Amino acid sequence: MRLLSQVNLNSLKIVESAARHGNFTRAGEEQFITASAVSQRVKSLEDQLRFKIFQRGGNAVSLTPEGETYVSRVREALERIVAASMEATGQSQAHVLKISVLPTFAARWLFPRLPLFQRQYPDIEMRVSTSYATHEFATSEYDLEIRYGDGSFPGLQADLLFKEDLTPVCSRKLFHEILGDKPLSKVTPDDLRHFTLLHSDTCTQNWQSWLGFAGASFVLGETKSIYFDSCMMSYEAANAGMGFAVANRAYMASDIRAERLVAPFAVHHPNTAGWYFVSPDTQHAARKVVLFKQWVMAEAAMTQRQLDQEIEGVPVKRVAAMA
Repeated sequence: MRLLSQVNLNSLKIVESAARHGNFTRAGEEQFITASAVSQRVKSLEDQLRFKIFQRGGNAVSLTPEGETYVSRVREALERIVAASMEATGQSQAHVLKISVLPTFAARWLFPRLPLFQRQYPDIEMRVSTSYATHEFATSEYDLEIRYGDGSFPGLQADLLFKEDLTPVCSRKLFHEILGDKPLSKVTPDDLRHFTLLHSDTCTQNWQSWLGFAGASFVLGETKSIYFDSCMMSYEAANAGMGFAVANRAYMASDIRAERLVAPFAVHHPNTAGWYFVSPDTQHAARKVVLFKQWVMAEAAMTQRQLDQEIEGVPVKRVAAMA
């Protein structure tokens, strides 16, 4: 095995690109090399590290747990190198906002709204990283993170965006295939026995928690189940008509309003945990951080109001926000 001190910087850039794209071909296009060359560079680095960075599957690749941690650290290091170079040449990064966001939160809630922020503040350049890992602000380049938890983040400023609120959802087509024209108001948790339940390896207790809250824990032993490696995949599977997923209402509201999904149960299970805007505990935050915080907190408050109105049966007027 070659010494790790001999790891090639270009190999790290190639691995980071492959992780970001989830595809060796697109990484090769970005780095101006072939997909085969990307694969060879990755294999060489894996041999040096003595663990697999990627799981291969057809044209797509995904990070292993060890790979996710490693690439997260590599990405931070590469960003520090870029920042150091820009600082050395007098190029300011005061306009560059670097954030780390949980993948499902990003895809299901934040990304549909980010164009609003970009239009409002076109001078701020966004750099968004999606990861389940948390980072030390003192050693990373991130200005802020969106984290899930109970609000206890020692030494950091944490502001609640909204708490988790679980409800089962499935495709409208599948619902009518199984239950016909049964009114939504007549559907009970008992009816879930006729459906496949979609589980997530990253949200392992959600079904057990919701069914227990609804007084229907027995359903788990009477249904078929399919397991996915992320909440996001279980939500996509629900949209595809594979079964019922239990989801945070804020993530699925746009699909429900568009009638792609139905959420037939009046039982909404509130959770003590939620999503927080987390940043270094300082009274002198940069303008870019202050503006983003004000914007995202306002969007989160609007989302919460819309969800509360829907529970109360009040029509929601602003659909464009895709809450």
